[in-house]
Amino acid sequence: MGCFVSKITTEADRRTGTKDDDRSKLPAPLPHQSIDPIESRSSSDDDNQSHPPATLPLRSPALDFFEYSQFSDEENRNLAHPPPLHQSPVLDPIESSSSSDEEDRNTDPIGSGSPNSNKENGIDAAASEDTERNKMMEYGFKELAKATDYFSNNCLLGEGGFGQVFKATLDCGEVAIKKLKKINFEDKLEEGEYLRCVSHPNIVKMIGHCSEGADRLLVLEFVPNHSLADHLHVEKTKVLEWPTRMNIAIQSAKGLLYLHECRPKIIHRDIKSDNILLDNDFQPKVADFSLAYFLPNASNVNHITSILRGTNVYADPEYGDIQRVSEKSDVYSFGVVLLELITGRRPMELITGRRPMDKQGDTIINWARYRIGRVLENSEYNDLVDPKLQQAYDEAEMLRMITCAAASVYKPSRSRPIMKQIIEVLEGNMSHMKIMKRKDVETLQGRATTNLESVLGVERIQIAPQKIFTYKELAKATGGFSNANLIGEGGFGQVFKGILPNGEVVAIKKFKSSPNQDEGDFPAEITTLNRVYHKHLVKMIGFCSDKANRLLILEFIPNGSLRYNLNREDKVIIDWPTRMKIAIGSAKGLAYLHEICNPKIIHRGVKSNDILLDQNFEPKISDFGLAKELPNPYTHVTTMIKGTMGYLCPEYFRTNQLCDKSDVYSFGVVLLELITGKPAILREHNVFIGSLTSWVAPQLRQALDTHNYNDIIDSKLQNNYKITEVIRMIHCATACVYKPINYRPKISQIVEVLQGNLASESIWLNSDNAFLQDPYGHY
Repeated sequence: MGCFVSKITTEADRRTGTKDDDRSKLPAPLPHQSIDPIESRSSSDDDNQSHPPATLPLRSPALDFFEYSQFSDEENRNLAHPPPLHQSPVLDPIESSSSSDEEDRNTDPIGSGSPNSNKENGIDAAASEDTERNKMMEYGFKELAKATDYFSNNCLLGEGGFGQVFKATLDCGEVAIKKLKKINFEDKLEEGEYLRCVSHPNIVKMIGHCSEGADRLLVLEFVPNHSLADHLHVEKTKVLEWPTRMNIAIQSAKGLLYLHECRPKIIHRDIKSDNILLDNDFQPKVADFSLAYFLPNASNVNHITSILRGTNVYADPEYGDIQRVSEKSDVYSFGVVLLELITGRRPMELITGRRPMDKQGDTIINWARYRIGRVLENSEYNDLVDPKLQQAYDEAEMLRMITCAAASVYKPSRSRPIMKQIIEVLEGNMSHMKIMKRKDVETLQGRATTNLESVLGVERIQIAPQKIFTYKELAKATGGFSNANLIGEGGFGQVFKGILPNGEVVAIKKFKSSPNQDEGDFPAEITTLNRVYHKHLVKMIGFCSDKANRLLILEFIPNGSLRYNLNREDKVIIDWPTRMKIAIGSAKGLAYLHEICNPKIIHRGVKSNDILLDQNFEPKISDFGLAKELPNPYTHVTTMIKGTMGYLCPEYFRTNQLCDKSDVYSFGVVLLELITGKPAILREHNVFIGSLTSWVAPQLRQALDTHNYNDIIDSKLQNNYKITEVIRMIHCATACVYKPINYRPKISQIVEVLQGNLASESIWLNSDNAFLQDPYGHY
């Protein structure tokens, strides 16, 4: 490109020892492109298009990245074009089987859309054209100040951490002038370098710049029709019809592909609907390169590590975990934009219009996960697709966009499609199943294998849309929240039995309105319940958030809690087979939260009062008010001490840290309750005398040593139990409660041992009985 014609020796040249005569050792600027890597596998030179991937200037910080020149042309091509996820001749971006070296170098990213360029024009003519195209106007500060009425708020288009953007009129027409804050000069000068050397109809064009004294400004083309976010999310704007949304998706993807195909490639790092601007014809243009970064084509460099940046909901979670970014980070962000186009929802939805549903964020990603599963499994679109479209869309196109979004957002980075594949699928030139296979659809619920799902009892997802109720509706359903319908209460508030207008019996959880109440509990429970589905977890039917009133509507579980049923003194006794069923079912529900959900969910409140029993005494875990998501790769979360005494693991008090093994400990206490019939906290005449775990430890040691279990088993059972099952449950309970945290079993192992599919010796050996001699001494 014309950017390379300068022969001035730079500071970087002197640092690396590169002289003018050594320029030939640097990678040559790519000639104008002649082959579209997707659409034309054997294009003639007459079909060449004139928008090559930009080759960036040596004066930029990218100079150090050009040290990859010791690699051969073939190596560089392979590094620039990794093999596609699903091998197919249509997808092979480097045409490995038939292209010559010259053809491989002439690769045009999709969407150039420019006049053809023939061989007879020559590379010199192409370079001349590039030089002319990239020639930037230099403006004086006074000229730009006058054009913006001295940066009046009347001309203000937007502002952010970078500075402000003003609308102005210059000799060339209407422009957008970006006035930079001083602290952002270095980044924005890089942005100017990027924009100066890229040219694509779907990327905002840079017209000129100003660098005068302490002032730095960029002059950009003015894109008049606001952002995609404005058209999707601002009320009273005209609804974007489906053909327009489809075109925006395809053309934005082409602009993003162009950046990824530049040499060195450009990672935008802040793709979001606010940064996709629309012209008068609703053609999209990718804007705001303030976070963009070079990514060199070197074999030993796959990522650029930098300060964590980007807009939270759009940020690749893998980037957030390890602060390393690749072009797949842009793919993730683009997938979120596709979800916005499909659903019409904001990236972060609000309940009351004042604050997010959850302090950790109830994002469009969590909301859409299972609904996408229903589309891909059963072609049920209505719960997912933007209702403003009024079902006026092409289902085949909708399916293609949904698949692209799911593959971009829910698959790990290494398995995400590249932008070329997304464009191919969106345009209908490649089957959507090439990027989202059957196994990917099944794992939309989480990361577990099919075998584990089978063990844990995971069923096909059957999620109904959550209904929003008014306070008056719920007051009427509960008889004005009469005490006659009160079925439970606690620190959170009260639970009432109610009957909805359709006759459905429900449990209505009414939260207290207290200044000391943790405001995160209510939205946290909504967020968690809204994205889980398992036969052993309580199902949410809807919610109400009406000013000061916050309520959850849950399925009604008629037989009360496990603790209530263990305490009963009447003739209804939970026999041993039912206790085994409750233990196994509860463990499956908990394992679903830990090992199927992604990110995993720590319940933090597992106890016998929160295990409810239906009419068949099947257990359902309830009360997600304390639940926490635990994103990968983290194993612990630090939090204020919450939960119920008697169920909290000892190390929690020392470290304030929770992990899935904290829930395992609590579940072990529940198993001890099932075995002994006693509560977690022991009292006499309402006076505390100790915890169940401390009281039972020496008796467990004696029972395991002597193989005499009668003294610890609930006397209400009257010796009616299977001793092999009792031993398995005892081994599970002791392994959960008395082993050090790093040696506690996973909850899925507990399921397998309880069912007899795994030897109990795998989690508790005879030598482990020593832990019972001095329980918690190892802490």
